[in-house]
Amino acid sequence: MTLYAIALFLHITGALGLFAGFALEWTALSGLRRATTAEQAREWASIFRFVRGIGPVSVGLLLVFGIYLTVASGGPTPWIGLGFLSLVAIMALGAVSGVRFGRAAASTVVGSGPLSVHAREALRRPLFVWSLRLRVALALAVVFLMTVKPETPVALAIVAGALVLAALATATTSRAAPMGAAATPRG
Repeated sequence: MTLYAIALFLHITGALGLFAGFALEWTALSGLRRATTAEQAREWASIFRFVRGIGPVSVGLLLVFGIYLTVASGGPTPWIGLGFLSLVAIMALGAVSGVRFGRAAASTVVGSGPLSVHAREALRRPLFVWSLRLRVALALAVVFLMTVKPETPVALAIVAGALVLAALATATTSRAAPMGAAATPRG
């Protein structure tokens, strides 16, 4: 067992953690968008505690061990550079939407009973869906880049294509749930 193999394992663990965080966020966001009461919103919002823990640790593993792997393998390549820039974009999108989501959730989960129309609208802001889908698309593009290791033009096309597909999917499917649709967490 080499140091490189351990670093590769921890780097891949970071990627798995990133996708686990995305899955939790997607689940919580879907439930919050359907919540009609403060109690439902509070239950769904509680999932974000885990996302806030998993996300930074996963990104840290990706960055630290990705940099080590890059140095150990002889330096950066265009696809590694594009993967790094995509990870920075994922962090920026997550930070912007996370701060705004935190404000929206904090103001809507207090009290009890039905959520106001304003609170339901705050939880259904398109920014949250756009951010999540773009981050997932970027992360999948990076996994493809790290697997296939394409030349620069192909790598750029892959990342651009992933972003376009995510934007089209979001634009055509991000309609808010009906105001009367209730959501109850399972489990």
